[in-house]
Parts: sequence; C-alpha cells; structure tokens
Amino acid sequence: MDAPRMSTPHATPLWHPLLPPAMVGTDKKTFEAPHAPGAVGSLLGQLHAQDCSPAQALLQVAGVLAVCERAAQRPVAQLPASPHGVAAQDTAQTALHDGALIDTVRWLLTDAPLRLQIEGLQQVAARGWRLPHSLLPLALDSGLRTSALRPALLAVLGERGRWLACHHSAWRYAAATAETAPWEVRWQEGSLAQRVQLLREERHSQPAAARERLQAALPDLPAKERAELLAVLQTGLSADDEALLTTLAQKDKGREVRQLARALLVQLPGSASTQAAIARLQPCVQPAAEPQLWCVVPPEVADPDWKHHGIELERPKHESLGERAWWLYQLARQVPLAWWQQHTGMAPEALLHWARQGDWHTALVRAWWDVLRPAPDAAWCHALLQHWPGKALPDSPAAVLALLPAAQREPYWTQTLLQVDAGKVSGFNDVAEQILQACPPGEHVSEALSRLLLHKLLLARRHSYLRVSVDELCCVLHPALLPVLREPTALDRLVPPLSVAESVSAYAVTYSLSQVLGHSLQVIAARCTLAQWPSA
Repeated sequence: MDAPRMSTPHATPLWHPLLPPAMVGTDKKTFEAPHAPGAVGSLLGQLHAQDCSPAQALLQVAGVLAVCERAAQRPVAQLPASPHGVAAQDTAQTALHDGALIDTVRWLLTDAPLRLQIEGLQQVAARGWRLPHSLLPLALDSGLRTSALRPALLAVLGERGRWLACHHSAWRYAAATAETAPWEVRWQEGSLAQRVQLLREERHSQPAAARERLQAALPDLPAKERAELLAVLQTGLSADDEALLTTLAQKDKGREVRQLARALLVQLPGSASTQAAIARLQPCVQPAAEPQLWCVVPPEVADPDWKHHGIELERPKHESLGERAWWLYQLARQVPLAWWQQHTGMAPEALLHWARQGDWHTALVRAWWDVLRPAPDAAWCHALLQHWPGKALPDSPAAVLALLPAAQREPYWTQTLLQVDAGKVSGFNDVAEQILQACPPGEHVSEALSRLLLHKLLLARRHSYLRVSVDELCCVLHPALLPVLREPTALDRLVPPLSVAESVSAYAVTYSLSQVLGHSLQVIAARCTLAQWPSA
C-alpha cells in the first residue's frame, strides 16, 4: 500500500509580520513578533522577552514557526502510483549487511582511486552480493560522475537500484530491465549494457542466431548503439558474418559503424571485401631492382571508386601525412597483416625494419597498428616492442603491451626496471605508467615484479623523481604482499635496502618505504579486505 502524502498548511497569518522585515532588513522595517494562542504563543512570548537584536529575534521566531508548522502536517490523499511500479524483489543477489564491508564500499565510492572502485564493485558482484539500499544514491552519483565505473556498478545495483534510477533523470544511465525478467524482455526493453551482454552470451552458444537478432534490431537503433552491438561480432567472427558486415560497411549512415564493419572484414582474409582491398594495394608494393627487396609506390592520383570502399580522397586539414601517404595509409589498413608476410616473405620484425628505411614509414606503421589493435597478433606485438617506431605511432608501448597476455608483458617491464639506478630514475616512471595503462582494474603483476617495483619506487622517491600515483601503483601489486605492506616494521624484509651507489646522491632525500606508502595505507587495507571478501 502506498504511503500517504503529508499536507503542508498554506502560509498562515503568523508568518505575515515576518515577511516585510525579512525582505528588506530589520534596520529598514520594524519587526513585531506575532501573537498566537496557547503553547505556541507562550513560546513566542518567551522569545520576545529575551534581550537580542531584531534580526536575531526574527530568525528565532521563524525557526519556531517552521518547526510547529511541520509538526502540524497531516496525511491527505494517496500519492499517485509510480509509472515504474515498485521495485522487484532481489532473488539473485543478497544485500551486503556487514557494517565493516559496507564502510569499505562507502570509502571506495568516495575516496578510492577509480581502478580500485571498479575492482571493489567487481568483487562484490563476483561474490554474489549487491549494494545495500543505503549506498544506492552514493553509488548512482559516482556512476554519474565517472562513466568508466558504470559497467561494474550496474552489476551490483540490484532491482531496487535499477528501479531507483528510473525516478531520477541524472541516473537514467543505470535504468535497466529486471534481471529476473524473461530473456526476450531484457533484450527488447533492457539497457544497452544488458543487450550487449545478452548478445555476447548468445554469440558464444549460437552465433548465427545472435547475428540474425542483431541484424533485425539495427535499423531501429541510433549509431552509437549500432556500433557497440556490432562490436560483439568479434566473438566467433566467421565467413558467415561477411554479408552483414559488407552491407554495413557500404550503406550504414554512421561513420563509426562503417569503420568498425570494415575493421571486422579485414579479419576475414577470404572475404570479397578483403580480396578487393588487397587488389587495390598490391600494385603499390612491388619487388625492387635488387633481389628479395621491395619498394612502396603510393598512388599518384586518387581513384574516385575508392569512396565506395571507405577511403577518403581529400586529406583532412589536421592530418600530418601528405596526400599520397594519406591514400597509402587508408589502402593498407584494409589489408590483413598476414598478407604482408605472405607477399614479401618477411617476418614482422623485418617488415618494421624495412618500413623504417623508406619514405612511407609513418603511413605503413599507422596502418599496421590499426589492423593489429582489434585482432592482436603476438609476433607483431613483440616486433613493435623490440623495434618501436617512435613518433610514427601516437600511442605508447603500453598500448601494445596491453594486447599481450600478462605473462608476456612482464619480461619487458622487468628488463627496464633492472636498468633503473640513481642516474637513470626516469625509467621507473615509464614502466609504472605502462603497467597502469596495460593492467585493467582487478589485474595485478607477479609477486617478483611487485617487489622490484617497490624497490625502484623507493629509489625514485628518494631522488624526488616520482611522476606516478603511489595509490594507483598499490592497486596493481600482487595480493600476497599486501599483508606485509600494512606492517611498517616488516617492510625492510620485503624490500632490500638500496645499494651505496643508489643511495649516494647530492640530491637524494632519505625516505623509508613505510613513509612512501604511508598515505596509501587505506588503499592497501581496502585491497586486503577485497581479497578476503566472503561469498553471499
């Protein structure tokens, strides 16, 4: 049954004497206290007898009248029924009820680094919990400020949180169909995040059915949603998807959708679209006069037919490439990386070295990177890291490392950190930034690399050359070290003391590891709590 609405009486005569002096000031308009019968009048009389300024007397009387008026509120007609009904009962998740755990989540949403907020909410969901009702407004406001938090947040809102989001326009991003609703209802009425997840699940089990479902839904969706749902076809991509991708690449009104469709088609070497792209590029990559060498000759003029294949004939004003390089770049990014190896007989490392020697280095490397990102290839990733093309790529090596499995990233970081000493401290910041960029929330480095990071962190801090957030670094350290990090007296056993060469410097300032980590103890404590989080 709906709760009754409380009525508030209209302004009574008791308020009238207060309004003129309140509007213009008691120094311009004399204030006279109102008269009232009974207990209220007695209380107003006591205020009048006090020796205070007119302004203070006005405020005191206003306070008394406001409290009395609220006390006099009375129930009237029922509230109209909410258009969103009432929140469904949560059956899949249990609300957090432990006070210490609730306090931890409240701190996460209020003060923790973003990656720890995401990790914390992921842990809550993984253990089968949802947020208690008391934290829902704070959580919804946090997701409003930071869109990156929303996927993890949506998983722990529960039915009440999703229902609550329907009643506040700022929280509409979190409004979704009940998780207990039938599958088809969630697909038709659910949020974009829900539909992406449902389509991804169906794509794993029934790829053809998922494609048909997507194809039927696309005409009625805005471009942004079409792009996000189309990206799901990356899962289980096959030649059966070629017809849909070709249609979208040629006819979809959204540029992002067309580009994404073409990027997926590049991953289908046997598709008609990819074969046509190879035919357009092949005349530009020809054998040189010397045996086993190749030369690149970009087109002299643009082919008007290119426009039908997503190639822009006019170079954008902000583009740093020249006109012919711009055409070459666009032609090359529509061709699979494997074609370059088959056509030239060169491995990725040799291709990168060959491209560096020519005039079209930037165009080629940018095209290869565009093809590599959506479909990572370990050999190409390692080649790029070993022969980094410098300013030819706008991204950093961390972006390439993020494409590799964690075990294959660490040797690069370890090798660089081992070379960091008192005379070359900047390398620590480079590695730390790469680790933070490459490790998504919830992922951490190995215990050995964590120890090395702490050792070099102390060195960088002593030389006042620390550019990264210590809080952020504490979020990627191996969980096995966290209990020790909470005990300052045990830190010396964890990290060996600096060598004489590392310590001696005219500019070095002595810091202990406990001092460096002192401001991050809450982050460390929260991660310890997350590691021990109980299941629902």
